[in-house]
Amino acid sequence: MDVNILRTALLECYHKYGQKFIMVLKTALAIAKENRLKGGQLPGDFDYRTLVDRLNSMDFQYNPSLLLRTLEREYNIIETSYRSSNQHWYKFRDLESIEQILNSIIGMDSVNEEPEVSMVKIQIKALQIRYWLSKLKSISIKSRLTKSDIELFRRFSFSILPKLVKILRKAEEYEEQLYTEINIIKEAISIAQIVAERINQEELYTVRHHINRVETIIEDS
Repeated sequence: MDVNILRTALLECYHKYGQKFIMVLKTALAIAKENRLKGGQLPGDFDYRTLVDRLNSMDFQYNPSLLLRTLEREYNIIETSYRSSNQHWYKFRDLESIEQILNSIIGMDSVNEEPEVSMVKIQIKALQIRYWLSKLKSISIKSRLTKSDIELFRRFSFSILPKLVKILRKAEEYEEQLYTEINIIKEAISIAQIVAERINQEELYTVRHHINRVETIIEDS
């Protein structure tokens, strides 16, 4: 999509909807970046329900359906990638250019991004957050954990997790600029807690099972 045409479309939409346009598009971009950072097979960049929930969580009570329809049909900025009776997914036609232009409109041009913000983004990518998030999710839903699963989780817990927490503390100083990255790290920590609890429960089960076997052997003898 031609950048000049895209800039004109975004500016027109901004003049028409004002702050509502900024909030909706900025939030949709954040969700899309989270989804792309996580990886996995999704029907689009963001869905209507998640967008509304995220806006509500920020105390921004607004129904974005009309604005989304305008962005899609009049300005060709997004497109419907999947639709069913209870889901509506959208895809950005040019996410990177849209984000750059939006940042320029609201005076947050990425060229002037603070070095600390850039550092956090680089460090998160260097730690392969997408890889670890995918592994943690996979382990968390397994019916039974293997020794390799447990060993992988230990490597994450002692080599990666301390670094993620340190990065998170720094990222929280720039919450507005690093909202997406903060959510990704917190999600990884949350899933890691689930995995840790599973491992703990399985170890307890193994110990109890061993004790029961010993007691049975003693009784039989």
